[in-house]
Amino acid sequence: MGFFWGAMYISYGISVGIVLTVGVMLYYLANDPPVWVYLSVVAGIIITLTPLLFRYARILMLYFFAGVTYNSRFSKQLHDS
Repeated sequence: MGFFWGAMYISYGISVGIVLTVGVMLYYLANDPPVWVYLSVVAGIIITLTPLLFRYARILMLYFFAGVTYNSRFSKQLHDS
């Protein structure tokens, strides 16, 4: 269960970065639109990207904390079988 919560923290961090980036882009490119535009655009992007965010958060967690690395020999053995 701990692995799940760790991936959630990483996913949250990535989401915050996306929210800040989209908010700054909207502010400068759309000349400070109303609040409902910020909320709807950011919510739409985050909801759309949620499956990818969590998947990449799990991958990052495996690489950084579990010592998982890519082994090309295993990949070749898997495809040759």
